[in-house]
Order: sequence, then C-alpha cells, then structure tokens
Amino acid sequence: MTHLEELEQLLTTEREPDMIPFLQRLTPEERKKLTPGLSKVVTYYSEFIEVEKNAWGTRSTMTQSKMLAAAAFVCFEKNAFQRSNFHFTLFREALLDDILPWYMPSWFDEWMQDMVEKGRLPGDVDYWMMMDLHQRGLLTLTPALVVSRLPQAIYGNHRLYDPTAMFKYPLTLSEHFWYLFEYPSSINFADNWSNNVKTGEGPTNWNGFIQQYTSDGTIDRMRVLGECLKAVNRNFNKLQVGWMVDLLTALKPTQAELVQLQPLLLQALSSPQTKAVNTALTYLKELSAEKDFNHQALLDYLPQVIAADKKNIITTTLQILEKAGKQHPEIKQRACLELCGVFLSKDEDLQAKTAKLILQWADKNDVVLREQLSQYGSSMLANTRNILQDLLVAGAGDIPAVMESVAVEQQPLIGEHNRIATEDLVFFASQVFENNASWHFDQLPAMLLAAQDTMTTDILLQLEPALQRAATIFKRPPGTAGLLDLTLAVFFLNYGKWMADNDAAYMAKLNEVKQSQHWWRTRHEMPVLEHWKTSRTEEAVYAPHRKLLILALKKIREKDTLPLLSTPTHEPAWIDPVVLVQRMALYQAAGVIPDMLDLQVAIARCALQDTAAALSLAQQSLTGEYQQLLMFLLDADALPQAKTITMEAAWMQAGLTKSPKTTYEAFADFSYNRLPIVLLNGDFEWKTAAVPYLAYGNYDPEKKEYNRYMDEELSMEITFPEAEILKGPSPLLQEYLNGVGKYLSISISDVARLLLLTPNHPDVLLARILKSCQRSSGYYEVNETGIVLNTVQTLHSLDIPPSEMMYLSIALSMLHADKTVKGYAAEYWSSRVPDRISSEKLGQTIGLQQRVAWAPMKRFTDLMATQTQISRQHNEALETLLTACLSVFTEKPVKDLKKLLEVYGEVLALNDSSIRHPMVIQLLQAWQGTSTLKKTAQQLLKRAALA
Repeated sequence: MTHLEELEQLLTTEREPDMIPFLQRLTPEERKKLTPGLSKVVTYYSEFIEVEKNAWGTRSTMTQSKMLAAAAFVCFEKNAFQRSNFHFTLFREALLDDILPWYMPSWFDEWMQDMVEKGRLPGDVDYWMMMDLHQRGLLTLTPALVVSRLPQAIYGNHRLYDPTAMFKYPLTLSEHFWYLFEYPSSINFADNWSNNVKTGEGPTNWNGFIQQYTSDGTIDRMRVLGECLKAVNRNFNKLQVGWMVDLLTALKPTQAELVQLQPLLLQALSSPQTKAVNTALTYLKELSAEKDFNHQALLDYLPQVIAADKKNIITTTLQILEKAGKQHPEIKQRACLELCGVFLSKDEDLQAKTAKLILQWADKNDVVLREQLSQYGSSMLANTRNILQDLLVAGAGDIPAVMESVAVEQQPLIGEHNRIATEDLVFFASQVFENNASWHFDQLPAMLLAAQDTMTTDILLQLEPALQRAATIFKRPPGTAGLLDLTLAVFFLNYGKWMADNDAAYMAKLNEVKQSQHWWRTRHEMPVLEHWKTSRTEEAVYAPHRKLLILALKKIREKDTLPLLSTPTHEPAWIDPVVLVQRMALYQAAGVIPDMLDLQVAIARCALQDTAAALSLAQQSLTGEYQQLLMFLLDADALPQAKTITMEAAWMQAGLTKSPKTTYEAFADFSYNRLPIVLLNGDFEWKTAAVPYLAYGNYDPEKKEYNRYMDEELSMEITFPEAEILKGPSPLLQEYLNGVGKYLSISISDVARLLLLTPNHPDVLLARILKSCQRSSGYYEVNETGIVLNTVQTLHSLDIPPSEMMYLSIALSMLHADKTVKGYAAEYWSSRVPDRISSEKLGQTIGLQQRVAWAPMKRFTDLMATQTQISRQHNEALETLLTACLSVFTEKPVKDLKKLLEVYGEVLALNDSSIRHPMVIQLLQAWQGTSTLKKTAQQLLKRAALA
C-alpha cells in the first residue's frame, strides 16, 4: 500500500488518532512525494456539495477536516498550505500541540507575519499562544503580531478581566505594552468589548489597569502620559486616538506634569483629530498664565489650529491668548496677524470675539496689520467690520466689480455643445459598460441597428472584448453596475449569439476558443432577453428600457433598418425635434406603425425649446395623423386637430410633455382618464408634519420581545392616489414610472437613466424618489444618499423650468446630511440665479420644512453662509430666499433659529437692505419676547424701521 493509499484509507475510515503517527514516520522525501496526491485529496474533500436537501457544505466531515489540516501543514509548502484555508482548523483544533514536538516547517514564522499583515490571522491565535511559541524559539514577535492580540490578552477565559496575566512574562509590560501606544491596534474596541461592570476598585479594562499600576509605580506614569500625547499624531484612527485622550484625561496630570509635557501638548495641536486638539488646548489653558509658558511655540501652531474652523477650539485658543498676553505682551502684534484667519469662519460669535481682541491689542498705525485685515475684509461679517472699522482700509469687504454679475449664461437645450457624436462602433462598445454616460444605454442598440448593412465577420470579431465584458458584467456585476447594465449585457449577449447563429465564419472562429469562461463557451447559461427580468418581482419602472431593447433585437432579427425613435441626439437625453420628424417620416414612407412605447419615449424626450424648423419640416414631410400629432407637440399653442385618433398613447404623451397641467377636450374619451391626473403629470400634494408610528422600547426578557409604544416623527409625506395602472393594451410611460411598489427599489447607477425617460417633466418618478429616500431628514443610508445625489446631479443637467417636485427635491437636498448632496443642490440654485429659478419659491419650500424643525437648522445655515459674496445678484437672491423662508415660520421659535436670523441679518447688511415683508416683521416682533432671540430680533427690527 502506498502512502497516498494509506492516507486515503485513514480519511475514509476517519481514524483520527492514527493520522499524527502516520505523518510522524514519513521522511522529508516521502512527505514531498506525497504532496501532489494530497493536493488532489484536499481538492476533493474541499468541494462544496449538497450534503442534504437544500443544505450545502464541503465534502469533508469535521474529523476529516482536522486530519487534512494536519497532513497539509506537515507536507505542503507555505503557499500551498495558505491556499488550502486549513489554517483556521489548525489553530481552532489546537493541532500544533501534537505536531510541534516533532515537526515545525521552516516557513512558519514568515507565514504568521504574512497573515497578520493581511488581516488573516485566525481568531484562535491569542497572545499567550504566540508568547509560548516565541519562548520556544519558533516565532518572532513583531510589533504587528503583538498589537493584533495583546488588547484582548487582559481578558482571560470567558472574557473575564484578569490583570495578573499581564505579569506572567516580564516582556509583556517591559516592551509589548508600549507597542499599544506606538502602533495601530484595537485597544479601544477591547475596552468596550469587556462584559464586566465597573466595580468600586475602578473600571475593569485597560484604562483601569493602567490607572491602577501607574499609581503604584509598576508602570512609568510619566512615560504613559507622554506616549498618550505622542499617539495623537501617529496616524491612528479616530477611535484609537479617542481612547488615548480618554486615558490621558483619566490619569489627571498634575500642574507639574503638564509643565514637563508642554512640548508634547503643543505638538498635539497638529493632530488631525479635534478631540486631541481640544484636550491639548484645555491643558495649555491651565499653563498659559505661567511664566514658563512657551508662547512663541503656541503662535507657531496658531495657523493650523485656526484652520480647523471649530468653534470650541478657536474659543479656547482666544482664551489662552488673552491669559498669555497678560504675562507676555510681546506676543500681541504677531497674534493679531495670525488671528486674521478666524475671519474665514462664518460664525458671528467667533468673528466678534476675535475682532474685539484684535482691536484691544492692535496698534492702529500698524500698516502690516491693516493690510492683512483688508485681505480678509470680504469674508468679514457686518458686525465684525463695524468693530474693526478704524483698522480697515476703505472699501475692504466690498464685493469686487468683477463679481457684480456672474450668472451662468443659459445655453439652448440642444446645440453643438451637447450633441452626441457618432463614434466608431467597436470603440464605443468597448466603453459602454463602464457607466460613463446615461445615454450609452440608448446608443448601443441604435448603433447596432444602423450597422446591419455594414456588419462583417471581422467587425464582429473586433466586438469580442465588449461581448466578454458584457458576460463578466452579467455574471459578476461590479459595485458600480445597475440593473440596467445587466439588462444591456443580456441584450448584447443575445445579439452576439444571434449573429453567430447566422454567420458561419463567425461561429467557426468562436468554436476555436479554448477559454472556459468565454461568453460563447457559456452561451447555454445565457438568458433569453424576452424572458429575462431584472428580478422575479421586477419593478415596473425597469420595463421601458427592457422593452426598448427587446424591440431593437427584434428589428435586428427581422433585418428592419428603421431607427428607434427614442434614441437621444443630445446630452443628457434630448432628441432634436427635426430628427424626430425625420425619423417619423421614414416610418410613414415605409408604411410601418411605430412601437407605441418607443414613440412615447421619443415624444417625452423631444426638446421643445426651438421648434420652428421642425414644424416647417413636419408640414412638408408628414401627412395625416403623424403630421397632426407632431404639429400638436411642436406648437406650444396648438390644440389637437386630428379627426381620427388611432394612437391615443402618443397623443396623451404629447399633451403631458408640452403642457402637463392642461386638460384637452379631444382626449376626454381616452381610456387614460380613468387614472388620477396627478399620477400622469406628477403634480402631487405634499406636506411635512409629525406622523405617529409604533416605536421600539426596551427589551422584555420575559416576553422575549421589545416593548412597543406610540411616538411621533417629523415626516415629509407625498400623497399618491390609489389606481390600477398598466392595465390597458398600451400603457402610458408614466404608468411604468409609478410602478415602483411601496418602497422604491432601484440601483444608484440607474437613477439618471430612469429620470431621463421624461426629461421635460421628471416629476412622476422624482416624487417616488422623494417619498422613499427623503421622507425623513435622519434617513440617509448609503443607498438612499446615492440615489438622492444622482437625482440632484440629473436635475442639474436638465436646464428646464423647475416644477413643484423639483423645488421640493432641491429644498430637501439643501437640508441633507451629506455635504456633497447639499453642495450640488446649492450649485443648482446659484447657477440659475437670477432669472431661471424663483428664490422666493425655493425659500418658501425650505421654510415649510424648517418651521417644524424637519432637519437640524445648522445644515441650512452652514450652507447659506457659503453662498454669500458670490456676486451682488446672488446676495440679492439669497435675501429673497431667506425672507421667503422666514415668512412661513410660526411665532413658536424652532431650535437654532437664532443662527438663521444672524445669517439673514448678515445678508441684509451686505445688501444694505430693509425688511419689508410684513409677516417677517410680525414674527420678529413676536420672537423678541424669547430670551435667546431678543437681541438678534431687535437688531433686525431696526432694519424694519427703515422700511
């Protein structure tokens, strides 16, 4: 019997006690000879199979896995053993105890270092196991290995705090303990992980251990204090730095210790973590009145401390400077220059405190300071400029003349600036699945249709990389792929298979491919496009794109060269009305009735800004109902004139596209009138108010469930009327867009492509997005935030007059927690000032949210503070927006209203304006009765008195 046969017999009979003796008697040459066969055995036993009905697992039993782990460890080289994934079993089952007395592979030490570096070290490897191996000369304890396990070592069996274990090996406290301050570790999690409660002797974790043993001199207290401060600049994560700072605070350094630590406290001001900077400043404040205080070093750190733009940090810094200035008057001149950086902050209190300190310390004849202040004049708030008026150069803070008008010039909806260029098919197909542009989805089937007469075997072979990419997208979709990318991949693969089935030379070349994962070799797994859906319960909103691809594939199979009507001609999804007329003329000449969904999308995407040329062409090249339909669509004032309407869906779509709120008598008998009109035009009612809901309370261990109670949450609700959609023979495009279920379930990458089905009026789908993703200001999970961001970006790309739903979307986005979402929303507004957006309407919409404190006011005030000083026009529009926002508030103040009033006052000062809105004046008179608002409201009322 060979060694391999003996091994197989041991495994088959699961004779675990005999495995170690078998391996032990093998010579090095015999182990090497056994390796190839063992590899095949490992592969066989590691294969996933159906171990029982609907239950899958590896072929090996637990006993066989242990036996194979031992055999692989003894026979394999490092890379082979690493690939086997038996390292978990090796340590979990303590197999080393039986193997180490007689064998240790030469690669063991290197392998352990590799695993910890890659984060693959099994959890069963603890600090004490590593120390044992180290003591036996089998493992080099690098800092990375130590800090990966030492944080948990203080908790013994059953996660119980066991400080005595730290004294088992002298090396632990003399060397390894200090690694915790020098290298990234999980010590912060280890302390939180402890299940022990605090006792009268202190917290039973690392923090408590260090406090206890620094107090009795076992651990060098001064070194610990210093290492805590050094750690805050060692590029650790926020949580680990926070743990270090908490330890420093818990140790309560004395005044004498702080004096010794002063250099490290100053260095801590460079930490990227604000908690560390705050704590360092707190201790420096205690030292600032000392004669030995290093005031010059503090001034060196001032620029980066101020750049943090954190109110509490800057406030503490000002307090330190005030105390230090009394002992060291020589710092005042330089401090005034450095403090000018505070004026980049939009916080009125900070600017005022800084201005008063500068005014107190400044030499009015200091030319350098006056020039420095003038450079920051444009960012100073009105009150700040008033305080520093004697130091400011005349005209400092005025908006430069070049900024008087920066309104973005409106470009036409279609033109050379956004024309979609016709590219080489092979080149285009190679990038179509990279999700670079929304219109790529529409362009690929259109180009394949157009290439029917010129398609050759050589071109098909050049498309192979694109087809292979489609197969990869379908089998292993990347994180950036949406469901529409999968749909397009299925279409393209179906196209490739059809072409191969009808081109013998192409099929012959494909049959020569040896690559097992090539799309042609796996074509039997390829779904048929007509029968495929994005999911078993596919949202109806995905149907239009899929149906258009099915239509394109049908045309290719039937050698129909008529183009799809809905293919965009201009970014992001517009169709030139002249091109639409030309395409319709081709259908009329061929005597072919267009697909109704294709025609609807084409109508919905038609750019209706300048239609004179298209109207003239329609009169010349079209006849009958086709001509009448497009004349109605392209003429803003035209009414339906057709004597006989056969394409109800197209006429209804034309009406919804050109004037969604208009009711046409000619459409009175259409079947679509069974549907509530708001489902078709998107003019939904909405409100923001407190909504009751069943909340979760504490867990009841007896009932084994959570207690429930009624509570309220602020919610933006949109009313969607009940209706049976998608029931007719030719559903409207808007019916599909309403078919998203109770909870919107779309991919982030698909948002733009879905909204751009109706670029003239995206309100129907937009309302569904708002309902699902922006109902609550506290609901901003990654997927929902991604959908909102893509929505705002898409709206920004559509230079159309904003609708009610668009105003609501921009308003809610301005109040979003995500800075990027807020930034795009602000850019949407600022790029359309002054004439292409109503700042009053937007302000009212925001006000309706904030009068009930729908979102934290700070989100809005911080954003508004960044919108001043863009231009004179923007300042005036911002005043209109804020006036309208305040005008819908109630006499009951909301949280942080003071900051909003301060921003409003600053904008009024910039514009040198008076308050003229009677409702705002009335509210200010009511608010001055509130102690926190009294001063600010009275200051604003002084401006109202000038009206």
